[in-house]
Order: sequence, then C-alpha cells, then structure tokens
Amino acid sequence: MKTILNISVLAFLLVIASNQCFALREIAPLTKAEAKKLGIELRARPAGPGAVWLELEFKPEGQLKQFTHVELNITAGEKSVVVSAGLRETRSSSGSVVVSLTVSRAHLEKTILSVVMRDPDEAGDHTYELKMKDFVDLEKVR
Repeated sequence: MKTILNISVLAFLLVIASNQCFALREIAPLTKAEAKKLGIELRARPAGPGAVWLELEFKPEGQLKQFTHVELNITAGEKSVVVSAGLRETRSSSGSVVVSLTVSRAHLEKTILSVVMRDPDEAGDHTYELKMKDFVDLEKVR
C-alpha cells in the first residue's frame, strides 16, 4: 500500500513538473545595426558624476510582436551580480515600449538589457541581448 502511494505521488509530481517552466531560451546578441533594423533605440545621457541614464525604446511589432518584458543582467567576470531582474516598462502615446534605468558608470560595460518575447505556439522564450559595452560610449556620455 505504501509503495503504491509513493509511486502515485511521484507520478503526480512528474506530471506537474513537466510544464513549460523547463523550456529553453533562445538568446541572440544584437549589434547596433541589428537593433536599428528591429526598431530598437537606446539613448544614454549623464546622470550625475558616477552614473548613466539609459532609455530603451521600441514598438512591439514585427519580430518584437510577442514582447513580454525587458530584463537587466549585470555580470562580474563569469558571475552574475544581478540575474534577470525584470524592468517596468511604460507605453508611449504612439504605442512604443519605453524602459529606463540608471546604471553606475563602473558597471555599465557589464550591463546587458534583454528584450524577451514568448511565442505561444513554441516552447521557450526568444531573447535579444543588448550589451551596453557595444551600445554606449562612456567618453561621449559626460
């Protein structure tokens, strides 16, 4: 009797655990040119002596139609300091998604913004990564 109960509980847990939370995430790093083709614009300006204000803007259409959220990731070598923190977006009157944040100059080159999309017909997420070291020149943001 106890064995049957254990097997039933195990089978139940396997059925519950086998949902989409174990799906893969397809990640594509973007260059400035690729981001521009997708309609993604990144603006940077000084935010005091030790920080940079960033604003990411795009319209959720075309390849970005299934947009769900933007994530922040800050790395230190091979380790992540901030792992997948979701950022709050606003919608402009034209329908664009706008995400803004302030980042320390010391961490800007280690900062990645990820635009995440989910296609309900496919398993997993599709993510476009924007590495700030490729998009922001700290010398120009003074």
